[in-house]
Amino acid sequence: MELDSFIIMLKNNWQYFLLGLILLVHTFVLTKLFFFPYPELFIYPYLTNHGLKPYSQILDQHFPGLLFLPVNFDNLGMTNPGVARIWLMVTVALTQILLFFISKKIFKSEKKALLVNFLYLIWQPFFEGWVLWIDSFLPVILLPSFYGLLKKRFLGVGLLLGVGIVFKQTIIPLSILILIYILASEKNFKTAAKYLCGLTLPVILMVSYLFSKGSLADFWYWTVIFNLTVYASSGTQIPNSFGFIIRVLFVYAVSLSGFLNKDRRLIIILSLFLIGSLAGVFDRANFVHFQPSLPFAILGTTLGLYSLTKKSTIMILLGLYLGVTVWWQNIFYKGHISEKVFFFDQPTYAVAKKMRKLTKPGDKIFVFGAVPLLYQMSNTLPAGDIFVFQFPWFLKVAGTRVLDGIMADKPRLVVADRTVKIEDQKITDFAREIDQYILQNYEPIDQVGTTFILRRKAP
Repeated sequence: MELDSFIIMLKNNWQYFLLGLILLVHTFVLTKLFFFPYPELFIYPYLTNHGLKPYSQILDQHFPGLLFLPVNFDNLGMTNPGVARIWLMVTVALTQILLFFISKKIFKSEKKALLVNFLYLIWQPFFEGWVLWIDSFLPVILLPSFYGLLKKRFLGVGLLLGVGIVFKQTIIPLSILILIYILASEKNFKTAAKYLCGLTLPVILMVSYLFSKGSLADFWYWTVIFNLTVYASSGTQIPNSFGFIIRVLFVYAVSLSGFLNKDRRLIIILSLFLIGSLAGVFDRANFVHFQPSLPFAILGTTLGLYSLTKKSTIMILLGLYLGVTVWWQNIFYKGHISEKVFFFDQPTYAVAKKMRKLTKPGDKIFVFGAVPLLYQMSNTLPAGDIFVFQFPWFLKVAGTRVLDGIMADKPRLVVADRTVKIEDQKITDFAREIDQYILQNYEPIDQVGTTFILRRKAP
């Protein structure tokens, strides 16, 4: 009797069992790949929670999100790579669930919705789904926004996109496109006003918080002026291989077949989200920046597949798509199955252990070239209360402030890796003055690999 009941339940809920299976497989895959959690997700919230002011003392070009606000990754518990990987898996699972229910509403079919989930399982890891960055979280915001616009829930759409902007300023172009669409389609300023009220509320709260911290002018400089000047000329990166472009074109060109669908309103809204969420790919050529737009590319692909009418055409295109997909997936998994966690390797842990023996919690030190996570891992703070990632484009602006901070605090300990290169530039070249000051005033007392622990020379 129990077996019969189980079979009946399985027949009635087969789609949820299959969705659950896809979620389990996707989660399992993410545990077997490289893991690259961006250091910013750890070090910025840590420094914020230890009293450093965002943009005034923690110098960065991103909007605050969960990096600099009072509620952030650090006090939400994401303080180590194990927890960070759980964040990634939960975020991907939520995206899959949202895709299923939104696709089921669009296609009015569980089978077609599950195809969307399967395609996301295929392509999400491929597009650097093993990386955890701000872009990884955006689909959870953008998918409900997309569905809300379909249902004309304009205030809710605005609120969600406003939260998206607080996370990353690359959502601004999308929010403008949506405003233009609402004005053109509804021809009603009151409707657009609802959207704008929702959109601006999170942004106003963000600006108010930064104003209360005395960081608003610095926020404007780093997120607007710096991005449009120094970073635009020195920090952007074009694709480094033709293969990168081909892979993007293949997945996204296939999604254009969605234009064959007869529901023009659906196609227009889908296109707005697909195009608008691509804004983040133009500064650094990394696959992870395609994560916000990937769900919409997959929705477009599925729409296109089910809009084709000639069976022979479907079979030919499907055969080509499957052939290329299997080929690339084989190459991808051969090169990415690994237990490696970037920035959290054994040498880094060894250095942090030695640092904890030589310092007290809250001590001012300076990390030069080595992994900046060492501040968090050793419970120390940067000399001069100034922190910036030691990239050429940052130090070009802030190098003097960093050096002034070291000279003022005269930290007892420096951790240095002078072999570091950033995009083929040696740190000893683009941070020469800092390097020379360390060489003149500090002497090595311990070493792990290429990383030296140095103490200040006796006067």
